[in-house]
Amino acid sequence: MNLPEFTTPELVGIPIKQVSTFYSVAAQYNGRKLLCHVVNGHPATLCVIDLETNEIIFQTSLIGAESAWRLILHQDKVFIAGTGDSGQPGHLFAYSLADGKFEEFGPVCSGEKFLWSMATDGDRYIYIGTWPNGKIVQFDTATGIFTDFGTIVPGQNYLRSLTYLNGYLYAGVGPVGSLVRINPETFRTEGRLEAEHLEEPVKEILATDSLPFCYELGASHPYVLAYFDSPNKDLLAFNTETGSWEHLGSGYRGNMIQSDSGDLFYTTKNGLFRFNSSEGKPVSITPKIASTLRGGGVIGGVLHSVFMNGSLFRLDLEDLSSEITKSSAEGASTQVQTIFRGPDDKLYFSAYPGGTGAVYDPETGSLTRFPLEQAEGMGSLGADIYLGIYPHARLFKIDTTRPIDTERHPKLIWQINSKQDRPFVLTSGDGLLFVGTIPDYGVLGGGICVYDLKTESGQTYAPIIPNHSITSLLYKDGYLYGGTSIYGGLGIEPEAEHAVMFKWNVKTRELEEVFLPLKQAEKAPMISGLCEVNGLIYGNFNGYIFAYDPVSRRTIKYRNLYPEVNSFGRWRPSFNFLGNDGLIYSSVGAKVTAIDPETLNYKFIAGSDLFALGKNNEIYYVRGWQLLKTMPIYEDSPEVQVEG
Repeated sequence: MNLPEFTTPELVGIPIKQVSTFYSVAAQYNGRKLLCHVVNGHPATLCVIDLETNEIIFQTSLIGAESAWRLILHQDKVFIAGTGDSGQPGHLFAYSLADGKFEEFGPVCSGEKFLWSMATDGDRYIYIGTWPNGKIVQFDTATGIFTDFGTIVPGQNYLRSLTYLNGYLYAGVGPVGSLVRINPETFRTEGRLEAEHLEEPVKEILATDSLPFCYELGASHPYVLAYFDSPNKDLLAFNTETGSWEHLGSGYRGNMIQSDSGDLFYTTKNGLFRFNSSEGKPVSITPKIASTLRGGGVIGGVLHSVFMNGSLFRLDLEDLSSEITKSSAEGASTQVQTIFRGPDDKLYFSAYPGGTGAVYDPETGSLTRFPLEQAEGMGSLGADIYLGIYPHARLFKIDTTRPIDTERHPKLIWQINSKQDRPFVLTSGDGLLFVGTIPDYGVLGGGICVYDLKTESGQTYAPIIPNHSITSLLYKDGYLYGGTSIYGGLGIEPEAEHAVMFKWNVKTRELEEVFLPLKQAEKAPMISGLCEVNGLIYGNFNGYIFAYDPVSRRTIKYRNLYPEVNSFGRWRPSFNFLGNDGLIYSSVGAKVTAIDPETLNYKFIAGSDLFALGKNNEIYYVRGWQLLKTMPIYEDSPEVQVEG
């Protein structure tokens, strides 16, 4: 078969633009009430809003940053910790409430992309917690100098939460939970860092052998409040004077907001609470708020915050009257996380960060956006699309026979559990939906999740293979054939040497065979892209494509298309789709490629790890936040069978 040429790529558009924000700071300065927050995007945008008029009085691009997980008020400036954009390290910025001046301080620390947390001593220093090396970096506001304190807990790469109280830093380190206390003055004067671990009493209170991830910390003298990402979402208080811990409640939703009095406000599934530091107890304010507040502040007895979609929230703490105002910020271009061709031949998209999804109709060119959390993978059964949602491995459903709901999230149909977190692969067969998963932070061992549409119930089998995640699934004749990744959740190193394939009996729910398709796969961290063509199972690892015969149980042909790709894959699988022109279209090695399944001759099309195949073999592929399209040009059009 002759391989076609392809048209010059054309830009279809930007599937997802959204107002998505992770945190905010509200403050009053010279009689003016202001709220600062960052719209995530490429690049991210700082927005400063006048709370009296709800107008944006200042905005600017945060060059080098794609988002901001934390902002902090230090004296008369709001400091912004920006996550590095397009492979860059995290950047630090500041906005002056006094004169509206914007400052850029540049990269915080080489190699540290995510700036998860910040704390201030209120005087001179700001402290920043990072990933992927779990560091604390000190910023001297007097000199503008960054000082790297180094990795705080060896082997832990998340410095997820940070607060400062009475000369000490308190840090939540993960993903295998650690909570430590540090005296930064010791590092400044003696050049050494000592981390005092505080987690043992927490393990006893939560009745666990290992501390859950400490996601958030807040200080309210003499207490430090700590939120642990346990199954019950527990919030605890540490009395720094007595060294005692107390359980404050469960169902925490965050984020802590500090008032001028030092009290902390936070939300749980039961509403808004104030932690009264003088009594060391939480006090219920109102049960009406059951959603996450993204930072903010208290000004003149009124709590101001934002939701993740940027909407402004106002609550009078005396009469409990509240108001929600739609954000006046413009949506920013957002990175595509998943692309999927649905049973209706429309293209469905999810975003990173989540908040908005999109559906594109190639027939009409129309694009519709709708609320959607971060979908790692999508699949279909009948007329329905199923979406694997991160975090906490949830399954959503879209009925494609009905207009997309632009106001509400798709329907949640199943909470997967069993320490699974990221559902990256979905397939179906025999009336069942199968989901392959990546486990939770700090955990090895993904699973197969089977959802029965008749009973509307599911069962999770994990781990299928110890220390392996599931990155490909193909249903054939009562069996699931799968491929794995050696990587588990973030924060834990692989223990397996290489990925494998497996055969799993759907009826008995038992693993029947584990094997390598080729000896060359002994160097592969991931095997994925399984699809059936003429009874053979084609798949990928590194730059290879191979064809496995399930009858003779051997690989009958293979080719290393891209020898320069020698260690490909972590979670996101490659995909192989059979076009109705008889060619396989693949994202092997993050390179969109047309392949003749008989000869394994191939043609490179574009560099991308996200693509979908249209009904007439149009190739839609993603670069960051852009959707592009190319089409095959056939020499012998009568041999090509297309719909139209």
